[in-house]
Amino acid sequence: MQYRSYHNSDPPRLHQLWHSCALGRNAAEGFSCDVFELFACSPPYFDRKGLIVALDGNRIVGYVHAGFAVNAEETGLNTKDGIISAIMVHPDFRRCRIGTELIRLAEEYLRSKGAESIEAGGGKNRNGFYCGIYGGLEPSGFCATVAPWKEFMFSCGYGPGDETFVMRRDLLQSRDPVNAKLLRHRRHLNLVITDRPSKQSWWWFVRFGHLDSLRFELQEKANQEVVASGQIIGMDLFIPKWGVRSVGIREIFVPENQRRHGYAQALVLEICRRLRGESVQLVEAHVQSDARAVVDLFTSAKFELNDRLVTFRKTIKAD
Repeated sequence: MQYRSYHNSDPPRLHQLWHSCALGRNAAEGFSCDVFELFACSPPYFDRKGLIVALDGNRIVGYVHAGFAVNAEETGLNTKDGIISAIMVHPDFRRCRIGTELIRLAEEYLRSKGAESIEAGGGKNRNGFYCGIYGGLEPSGFCATVAPWKEFMFSCGYGPGDETFVMRRDLLQSRDPVNAKLLRHRRHLNLVITDRPSKQSWWWFVRFGHLDSLRFELQEKANQEVVASGQIIGMDLFIPKWGVRSVGIREIFVPENQRRHGYAQALVLEICRRLRGESVQLVEAHVQSDARAVVDLFTSAKFELNDRLVTFRKTIKAD
């Protein structure tokens, strides 16, 4: 087995490997090699040395993709926080310690760039690659139900990281909840939709800029004050896998002085109502498992826990 960094001729074989690895429900399939290259190898911070392939002769049988998390201002990368965005090995070559060697090589790369810690799986809003083709709404971690990630990552010296709930609602199978507060909100609030989320960071644009998006605001009819806002991200690349049109909801925000009035629930339900009219069947949200209030919000809007995305952490010493 040989290992080397990415070559410009690799995408067709990486694309083929992706479709051979049975990555689970949360991995898109049926897309072209150009799409794979766009979301895996085209971001401005892509470093060929961070994508390491395993070769059996001329055949790519596995690869690992390492990079870095964003800084606090979302204006650039923080090279102290390493990320392992993806790792996969062809089913015919598993249990041969190829994955273990790929992880070791990824750690060497991250350490050489100054990383002091690594989060395998990326985590919510931290993975700079594969937005649009893995994880559903975003690649918030490894799909917990597909592979024995815990056993593998623990054997590589990693401990537990974050857990993200994938919450979904089938708009054709559930009805919106109805109560007096929601009816009152509908009488006094307007839903305003803009073509594209505004005032977003560099990090947002490099991750979601190639995908369809809309911004939603609930505004008071009397004075146009915004009481809740959020955005949706198109998930059309999952249509061949799931067979239905899907959309992700993210960044639900209520100003502090407007909280505890049910505006967040009203906004989520209004978004779902509009999406149903646009022939969208499945709506998805990613929520960190310890964010109880957000889990309760989506549960109240008839979302159900569908899957879990997990990450793993390790502290390393920079060179």
